[in-house]
Amino acid sequence: MTASPGATRPGAAAAVVILALAVDMFLYGSLVPLVPLLPAVGGSPGAAGALFAAYAIALLVVTPLIGRWVDRVGPRTPMLSGLLGLAAATVLFAATVELGGFTGLVLLMAARAAQGAAAAATWTAGLVLIAVTHRPERRGPVLGFALSACGIGVLLGPLVTGVLTDMFGPRAPFLLIAALIAVDAVARIVFIKPVPVRPNPTPLRALAGGPQVGLLIGLTALGAAAAAFPEPVLPLHLAGLGLGPSAIGLVFGAAALAGAIAAPLAGLATTRFGPGRVAAAGTLVAAIGLGLSGVGLAGWSVAGVVLIGVASQLVLAPTLVLIGVLAEHIRPPAYGTAYALYNLAYTGGLMLAPLVAGTVAGLAGVPVATMLAAAGAAITTVVLLRRAHGVRPAGEHGSHPAEEHPPGAHP
Repeated sequence: MTASPGATRPGAAAAVVILALAVDMFLYGSLVPLVPLLPAVGGSPGAAGALFAAYAIALLVVTPLIGRWVDRVGPRTPMLSGLLGLAAATVLFAATVELGGFTGLVLLMAARAAQGAAAAATWTAGLVLIAVTHRPERRGPVLGFALSACGIGVLLGPLVTGVLTDMFGPRAPFLLIAALIAVDAVARIVFIKPVPVRPNPTPLRALAGGPQVGLLIGLTALGAAAAAFPEPVLPLHLAGLGLGPSAIGLVFGAAALAGAIAAPLAGLATTRFGPGRVAAAGTLVAAIGLGLSGVGLAGWSVAGVVLIGVASQLVLAPTLVLIGVLAEHIRPPAYGTAYALYNLAYTGGLMLAPLVAGTVAGLAGVPVATMLAAAGAAITTVVLLRRAHGVRPAGEHGSHPAEEHPPGAHP
């Protein structure tokens, strides 16, 4: 697609969104190796689960508002507004990471909520920016690379945070995060230009009858749950097996790296085999990983965490193709609302999984929690395989409006 003078070019849009998502997920993943050290958590799986869920709750509340806002004004202003939430989250984390007691937990949850609100703006507006600046045949690969960027952020967040914490203390990582946010801010301000949009404040209910909307919502929630379930409980479990912050960061970093490698491959497989089959492979890998992660041997637990990282991307990759098809069955395409629906489904999994993991682990222990989750993933695999024969690959849905009028080209 040839950009008009002053417009956001496709390459610039992709680069800025990839950087923004990577920085957001770097901050998100930075908390993982710190969990066993946080005085406010005090080794409680329930408190850890609530801390991780605070991000998702804020994301859930803010996302519908952001989606409607993007459809009215375009992605630039919401993308810039997300910087405020990131800055607030970083300051709060740095100020409260060593505080204990109820006050410390509340302030940490407030920091996590600020990050969730920022993520609502970054994710919804960022994915829309890619959609409206790329032709349909290019959108899938670019979105796959954006998902890989998230994996890279989650890879480096725990890894770098663990090393810096061991060397300089738990506040040190947030100085680096502040520098990354400054680079992110410059990129958003300089390279994102106003994108012409047709005001289209489409309500979420208008998408309820869209193509494969149920599959989209289910897979998105499952992928998010697979990624979020280990975060509050497995750092505590690994610490109990003798791993320190650096080692825990390395484990979760390896899981993110494996997921980042798997994401674009899963996107290609979706086009060939269909979303149902690829997602079924993901839930099967998740069942194996969850079963291994809670055992009392560090090596097996580490292998399980890495497999979970791969599984979540196998489940999520098909959704980035399905969401574009859903948005474009309405004229003009309702990208903001469609990606808001995606974020809501993602947030549902991201919110429930840590709460369930923390509660069950607190009551019955981590091994029981992970085995129950593994059983649920195995059952989901059977369900997906049974319905996969009726789901065509993403490239076989036939034409839709975007093939006649690509995003950004208004007849």
